Amino acid sequence: MASTRILLSGIAVTILVACGITAALRSRLVTDSPADLARQAIHDVSPKEGARAAARLAALAARSPAENAEELIACLTETLMHGRSPDVRATAVVGLARTGHRSVLPLLVATIEDEDPLVAGRAVAAVQHLLGVRYGVDERPFDQTERRRLAGMARADMAALDGPGKAWWESHTVQTVPR
Repeated sequence: MASTRILLSGIAVTILVACGITAALRSRLVTDSPADLARQAIHDVSPKEGARAAARLAALAARSPAENAEELIACLTETLMHGRSPDVRATAVVGLARTGHRSVLPLLVATIEDEDPLVAGRAVAAVQHLLGVRYGVDERPFDQTERRRLAGMARADMAALDGPGKAWWESHTVQTVPR
């Protein structure tokens, strides 16, 4: 009788442990939606947690199917425009570049003139990647004059993609929120 009780309690413990491990693994596999990650990145109290959510959102851009691209771009744009920390905004820039969509170019070019050197530098790298150009910039932080010059070069390169007349990017400009 005692051995049966011990055996049953051992089985019960084994089942509880297995269920706990399964639940823990399942919770790691469940991914937040892009909108949830954007909210976390923008509104998280801890800059570290916000940056982590932004990084997870940017990682989705690299492997997201084309049908989710619009939602993902909207969430990354929201994160870039409303993120509190430079790390969050810079990570959103990387995510936008990873989408590979030309529609994000106007926003990225405007972001070159961001007041934070980290965000502006990532925007320069993203624009160079999407346009397939190199502007010959080094690793130093850019002053505002240099940022304006680089943004002007990027705008000219975008216009060159579309040929003469009204440039494609002029009709696809993303509204930005002034900082």
